[in-house]
Amino acid sequence: MFCTRITGEPVNFNIQSKSEVLPDRGSFTRYTVKDGRIPVGRVDLRDTDNGVYVLFVEKTNKNYKHFGQLADAIEVNHCMNRGLDTFEIKSDAALNSHVQHYKRGKRFEDNKINEFIKRLIQTSQKDQKFNTAFLGKIKMFMPQELIKKYVEIIRKNPIL
Repeated sequence: MFCTRITGEPVNFNIQSKSEVLPDRGSFTRYTVKDGRIPVGRVDLRDTDNGVYVLFVEKTNKNYKHFGQLADAIEVNHCMNRGLDTFEIKSDAALNSHVQHYKRGKRFEDNKINEFIKRLIQTSQKDQKFNTAFLGKIKMFMPQELIKKYVEIIRKNPIL
């Protein structure tokens, strides 16, 4: 549904979670994604009062594509499983992930960054690799329209 093998074959992912509560720091959950026994990636989340803060997303196997969409769906499904009707998903973009996050629909809190990334995409060749590490770590969020889109998909096909 969200993530496939690079060959385009759909995969039935095994998503395992491990939660931990730290005094004064809140609840943390790590989701490990596997294709059978093959590690594909992980998503680390910290619960907030009104949603979740994404601490870390990592695709660990280059033989899979669209892992970011699966990570976004895991974030939304996690909030739904907490019983939240409306919620926020916040995170940081870092290294060279800014463009990938933007293309998937996430937005930066600073609209000047959104405009810069949008122009960068528009003036670049298709499938170009982007070096945006110079932007550093920037706060971003998942817009409510995108959250609603994932909620509709997950209601039909829960992933967690």
